[in-house]
Amino acid sequence: VDRDLDELQLPHALIVKALRFLSTGRPTEPARIVVRGRTGSGRHTLLTSLAARAGRGLGVIDLSVVPRESGRLVAVLESALRRSMLRGLVPCVDGLELIGSDERDLQIQVATTLRAHPGPVALCMPHEGSIPLDPGYLLLEVPVRNERERGESWTLALERHGIPLADASDLASRYRVGPGTIERVCTEVARRPDPPTEPAGWLRELDDAVRQHLENRLGKSASRVSRLATWADVVLPEDIVDSLLEMTARVRHRKKVFEQWGFDKSITTARGITALFQGSPGTGKTMVAGVIARDLGLDLYRVDVSRITSKWIGATEKNLGALFDAAEDGPRILLFDEADSLFAKRTEVKTSVDRYSNMEVNYLLQRLDSFEGIAILTTNFGNAIDPAFKRRLTYRMTFPFPDEDMREQLWRSLIPANVPVQGTLDFATLAQRFRLSGGYIRNAALRAAFLAAEEGGSLMHEHLERAIRMEFREIGKISETGTLE
Repeated sequence: VDRDLDELQLPHALIVKALRFLSTGRPTEPARIVVRGRTGSGRHTLLTSLAARAGRGLGVIDLSVVPRESGRLVAVLESALRRSMLRGLVPCVDGLELIGSDERDLQIQVATTLRAHPGPVALCMPHEGSIPLDPGYLLLEVPVRNERERGESWTLALERHGIPLADASDLASRYRVGPGTIERVCTEVARRPDPPTEPAGWLRELDDAVRQHLENRLGKSASRVSRLATWADVVLPEDIVDSLLEMTARVRHRKKVFEQWGFDKSITTARGITALFQGSPGTGKTMVAGVIARDLGLDLYRVDVSRITSKWIGATEKNLGALFDAAEDGPRILLFDEADSLFAKRTEVKTSVDRYSNMEVNYLLQRLDSFEGIAILTTNFGNAIDPAFKRRLTYRMTFPFPDEDMREQLWRSLIPANVPVQGTLDFATLAQRFRLSGGYIRNAALRAAFLAAEEGGSLMHEHLERAIRMEFREIGKISETGTLE
């Protein structure tokens, strides 16, 4: 233990509830405590301080690192509980949420093992998931802290570790991490050699440390997109651009609306910002997601569906839950490319595969309701998305195939000003003759540049036409008057 209960940044009523429960005599049944909350919210610190009041330490049993072979997990749990009792520790079991709802036998064995343990037991769990204990346990729900409370946590931690940063409001607004993560970040930064000499340097160090913690949670299922476009690269109809600008404004003013104007209490679901970008391939859906991230100063992470989905029943939902939690804690946007692979329509249950596939969709529907971050879904097949998802989305935008004027603008925007040009590049003629989506225009422009570079000369109009013909030829189109999308 490194602090008393009075020093914890938790609701006073929560601590009083715990002390009253533990002060009640239990001659026949040992205490059972369940602490639910987000990663880094201070669950272990609370349990450590409660154990210290009884003159004992806390022993964490992390089942997430135990192989889930038949009988192996229960044997490890029994052994760890026995060793904790012999050492005089209060056992705290982590990772029980990894046991799927279909693993009924394993659930019963774990519940039986916990019931048979003669000493006190604590469980650390996220907000969702079934609790494998008999009725009569103490349930402590650690709430998510708002921006003002996070600012107080940052201020206290900075003072405790002697970090000379007067204003922590920027950190509190950018990161929705709990006091546990804040404490670990400040501890790591205070120990680094060659400390900064100015507040801006300390802010960079703290920012880097928080990002490392969040990267560790996101890196398993998403990858960061480093090359982001700008608004100058966007060629879309005005109504779509207006909706995109409204979306960015909504992100900027969330604190004012929810915390200052009081919508935090009246709006309990759909508090996040989720958008569906649908349209033909090459119409700029993924590029616009990068533009929004750049404009808002947020990191963009492309979700790797192959690393989320699992053959183990229930594991996909847990991976998605961890992904959404990590995205809520930091300044980042989740990008689900080809979202129809995850958010597909539920089907009639004919086999067990259909049943478990529908369970994944149902979980996503529930998680989107409670999601408070930013997520963008892109798809070429808007009709494949389950209608229930569309009702929960904040924005639904259809990206049209570019008309002649838009195609001309795309050609002009994709040829940089410092490219050596010989003759006239007739973009109007290219836009009129060739019906290309933005993706194919990009491919042809880059291809023409390499053709010109290989010939050692400047870019000419004929290079552009050669590149376009190559694009038609490679996808098996004989005629050059068709549409490439």
